[in-house]
Amino acid sequence: MAGIRGTTRPRGTDGARVIRVIETKSLRGIGTEEDPARIVTQYWDFKGNLLAEADYK
Repeated sequence: MAGIRGTTRPRGTDGARVIRVIETKSLRGIGTEEDPARIVTQYWDFKGNLLAEADYK
């Protein structure tokens, strides 16, 4: 965009790739305020090592 200076725009993704992992989703929590029921997503390698976990309480 010619003529526009001093503005910042989101760049988006600089790169992406497909990798092989195992994704699991499981119910966690008992449904109380202290331990709400939610779906937890985990990512594992093929040797059984946990790589990442997304647990949003």
